[in-house]
Order: sequence, then structure tokens, then C-alpha cells
Amino acid sequence: MNESLTLLDELFSDTGLLKKSLPSYEARSGQQQMSKQIWEAFEEEKFALFEAGTGIGKSLAYLIPALLWSYKTGEKIVVSTYTIALQEQLLEKDIPMLLKALGIELRVVLAKGMGNYLCLKKLEEQDFESLASWAAKTTDGTRSAIPFSVTGEQWEKVYAESDACSYLKCPHYKQCFFFKARDKVQDADLIIVNHHLLMANLLARETQSILPPFTRLIVDEAHHLEHVARSSLTKTLHRIEIFKILARVHSDHHPETSRLMYLRELLKKDKALEIRLGIDLPGERRDLTLKINSAFDLLDQYNQQYKWRLTSEFLKTSDWKEKWVPAFMAVAEGLKRYCASLNSLKGDVPDEVRSKADGALADIAGTIDRLKEVIATIDQFFTSESLEDVRWAEKTPEGVILSLAQLDVAPYLEEKLFTPLKSTILCSATLTISNQFEHVKKNLGLNEEAIEGVYPSPFDFKTRTRLMGFSDLPPPNAYHFIKEAAQVIREAIKISGGGAFVLFTSYDMLSKCAQELSDLSFLKQGDRPRHQLLEEFKSQKNGILLGTDSFWEGVDVAGEALRLVIIVKLPFPVPSEPLIEARAEYLKKQGRDPFNEDSVPQAVMKFKQGFGRLMRRKDDRGCVLCLDERLFNRPYGKTFLKSLPECVTSFQPKNVIFKEMRVFYGA
Repeated sequence: MNESLTLLDELFSDTGLLKKSLPSYEARSGQQQMSKQIWEAFEEEKFALFEAGTGIGKSLAYLIPALLWSYKTGEKIVVSTYTIALQEQLLEKDIPMLLKALGIELRVVLAKGMGNYLCLKKLEEQDFESLASWAAKTTDGTRSAIPFSVTGEQWEKVYAESDACSYLKCPHYKQCFFFKARDKVQDADLIIVNHHLLMANLLARETQSILPPFTRLIVDEAHHLEHVARSSLTKTLHRIEIFKILARVHSDHHPETSRLMYLRELLKKDKALEIRLGIDLPGERRDLTLKINSAFDLLDQYNQQYKWRLTSEFLKTSDWKEKWVPAFMAVAEGLKRYCASLNSLKGDVPDEVRSKADGALADIAGTIDRLKEVIATIDQFFTSESLEDVRWAEKTPEGVILSLAQLDVAPYLEEKLFTPLKSTILCSATLTISNQFEHVKKNLGLNEEAIEGVYPSPFDFKTRTRLMGFSDLPPPNAYHFIKEAAQVIREAIKISGGGAFVLFTSYDMLSKCAQELSDLSFLKQGDRPRHQLLEEFKSQKNGILLGTDSFWEGVDVAGEALRLVIIVKLPFPVPSEPLIEARAEYLKKQGRDPFNEDSVPQAVMKFKQGFGRLMRRKDDRGCVLCLDERLFNRPYGKTFLKSLPECVTSFQPKNVIFKEMRVFYGA
């Protein structure tokens, strides 16, 4: 047998290094096998996909081969996660313990995007005494390390950004927090990132990239990768964002911060340049402001729901052709002229004042780059005829936002992310549908042969959990569903004595149900930050928490504090959501079934996450109640049930279920 595989067997054995380093460690065959398969994927330069249920210990299963491989070969390995909590676990707990146990030294860093770092040059131009005092002492320089509150508006004035950075020309380059951090990342053996930075790195130019070249990638919480990829590729047009970009060089509301006014002072002896700075450019800016407001005011006139799709039918209307397109193309032309004027000005600044004007000129260059991106987005939004794009408009308190997204990110991920790599490891607690990886492989563009492994949780779901449904509850779309669901929730919580998560698929349904349950004392999402609600829930022992999307996953409540999970409705994506609706049409045109190929798999993965809140440790026990009768009454319900850990299920009238619950909790 391969010596390395033998070593992995020994490490994960009941008498191995892990047991010696962690007395509480218990050998798990799934963890051991997953680790060996990852090593094989590295050796054979293959993809690997793993679903590892709660309790398998997947982070140790991929970290040990990753650390050993990097130590043995000197290759850099990137580990990408979705949540901050998992990053903290890897960096503060798992990796230090493993390096000590293995007796090896490797350089491990957390990579953050440029916008997380303080810019010393920008700080110099602001009157922020507390920030300046902190910057003189810190070696970190990231916003998260600042020991006092900094508002978003303040941070916008001082954070590092590539298109306003003069790099080696900057007088603070050697002290720059970002470039110091980037040097550490470049030298690191194991680099921890989040999915958003991983995707941003694909889009970044070489000077903007924080990640060095790498050929080995591990993606944990991989069920989020498609969503993050699509989000990173989505283009938006927003009135306020365009004005923010323009305000970087000139703002009528804040002339004291205007880069053009600063240059005007420097160049007041040059009458021609002073006229351009004091009359011509402000005039162009006012004309541009009128064009931008005129275009976005058109959108505000539409009395639509808060989010609506711009369908192919709408793109044939006179409103689109004769109003929207001309108005926004006029904005694009105005932006092009303004960029040309700024560029011309930048080139005409005399050499003798360039050193004093360096910061202003860098901001002007950055503004031109940002405006060019806006121009490209307008052009794509209003001229693209691709059938693989979806457009929508969304009303917000700050005005209407236009968005353009790709329906299928698989080709992009295949070409830009996976193909250049030797090995990619994708893992999650929820990655399969009915124990098959076909859905995720198709949606992420994983077309090559892959190593696959499904490792169910080692916990005793058969005796310690129950999945129950009610045969006499109306369907979720019935007008009296909320009232009857609230009665069931009240009785179920009474039987369990609290310790309950009640999970909803929309905040509207949560609010209506909360009104029906107003006689109970509960915590409700939206009333306070998530981490505060969670800490209070844990401390109460008998608490009740009503939550939506963010409580379905990434929440770890072990022990008696959580002994009942109520899933009010199956988490199907909303069919009228622009992206979902357009993707359904796209799949239909390919002769595919959008409901069974897209909607059901998405709902199954989400349901598995919600179900997974209950059993976090082997000694946990409790019931999962699903108030949506479709789980048991519809053919696709079998797909949900086949995708869950094997446990006792019961679908009966309310009185029977409540009796079974009393027996279960009584035991």
C-alpha cells in the first residue's frame, strides 16, 4: 500500500496521533476513508466530491491530507469556506492542533480582499484622530480588528481599493497593510479564503489579485459555490452607486473633498486648466447628472411589485425601445465624454505639480476605471441579446436597481476555476440529491471524471430522532394554513417544553405566524442581530426562536437547548423570482424539466440543512416536524426523504402525532 495512505490510516486510528493529541477523539471510518480519497485525488490530479454528514469531522478529513501534501510537495493549497464561523474554527482550532500533532511547520494565512484594509494615504487626507492613532499601533490594518465603531460612511473614505492605488509610487507602499498582508499570502503554504474572495480573484487583474498562483483547491460548504459565482458575475446599475463614483472626484454637496477643486488650487496659475476645472468639467458633470436622473426617473414611474423581470416580451415594447434604451445610452455617451475629459486633464497636469497631485490623479484614474465598468454594464444590459442572461428591476428605499445575471455559471466555472487546477475537492454536509452528485456537477460545470464519496452521519438517527408530518393540516397555500399551523406549533412546543427552532421560508409568513403566537414568549429574527438571538436562545434552555433563511444553516446549538425543529413549509424557490422564472424557461428550451432538475434539488438541499440543525452531537435527540403535507403526499417527497439520514418517520393526524411526541419526549 502507498506509504502516505498507510500513514493516514495510522493517524485516524484509535491509537494514532489524533487520539494522542485529542483525548476526546473517536475514530470514524468515514473520516478516514474521505481523507485517503482526497490524497488519491491529489496524487491522480482528479476532482473529488464528498458529502459528509454531521459528526464525520470533514474539516480534519481534508486538512490532514492538505497539510501533509503541502509539506511533502511544497505546493500551495487554497481552502475556501462560505461562513466566517468555519474560517475561525479552521484557523484558531483545527489547524494549530493538527500542525502540533503532525510535528510539522507550515505558513497558514487568512486572505482578505483589498477593501478590508485601511489605506494610509487616504487616512492622511482625513481628520480621523482615533483611526490615525490606531493605525500607528496596529500591525493588522483590517476593519474587523478596529477596537471601536467605524461607520460605513467613514470607512468608505479610508479603505484600500485597487483603482485608487498608485502601488509602488505610493509614499506609504512599504508600510501598506494590504501589501504586507499580500506578501504573507504569497509566501504561505495553506491559504484560507471565503467563496466571495475566491470568485473575485478570478475576475481581478494581476495587480489586484491577493492570491498567488495555485493548483490545489478545497471548497468546503460547496453547496454555496454556484450562488456566490452567479452573484459575483451579476452586473448592477444603481443611481446612487453611479453618483458615489462621480463624487470621488467632485461633489457639489462636499466641495471640500473634491479632487477637481484641489487640482484647481494647485493649477490656478494656468488659466486654461483652471477654466477646464472650474467651468468645463463641472458643466459636463451637471449635464451628466440630468441624464442619470432622467434615466432612473423613468424606472421609478413603473408601478410594479418590488422586483420584476424584464422579459423578452417587455424588450419588444415601445417603453423599452423608445424610452429606456435611449435614456440609458445617453447616460453611457455622457459618461464616455466625461471619462475622456478626465483622462485629458490627467495627461495635461504639469510635471512640476505632479508630486503634490499624485493622490488626486490616482483617484481620477480610479474613477475613470469605475465609470468604464458602468459604461460596459449599460451596454451589456441594453444591447445584449443572449438567451443565457436574465434582467430584472428591483425597488429599494434608495431607488430602483437594475440587475443582469447569468442563468448558467457552469461554463464560466469550468473554464476559469476548475480547468487550470490539478485537483479540486468539493465537500459539504449537503451536496447530494438521493445520494447522487449529478445536480451539483451539472450546475458547477464538473464534467471530468471525479472521485466521489457519501459518508452519512455516524449519529444514531434511528433511535434519537423522529421526522413527523400531519395528514390533517391544509396545504401551505390554503387561506387558513397559518392559523392551523400556529395551533400545531403551540401544542408541539408545549409537549417538548420549548427548546424549539421554528423555520419559515419567508419573513411575511413568519410575521403572520408570530401574531398568532403572541401569547408565547419567543425570539424572532429581525428583532436583533443573529448572534445575539442565538446566544440568548442557548442560555434560555427552553427557548423558542422563529427564523427564516439564516437560521436554516450555519447554526450550531448542541444539547437540550434545541430538541425540536419545526419546518413550516418546504423551502422551494419562489417560481416568480426573476432568476428562477428565467432559468425555468431556459431549461425548458433545452428539453429539460426545470421543476425536477432545479427546484426540487434546491429545496432538498435547503431542507437537509434545516433538518441538520437538530443533531449536532451524538447525544442530541429530538423531533423534526414538517407542517407541509407535500413532503408525504407528493411523488417528489420521496426524493426529500431519500436524501435524509435514515430515521423513524410518521405521517398521521394531529392527535396521533402529538401522542407519539409525548411518548418520545417522555422517554
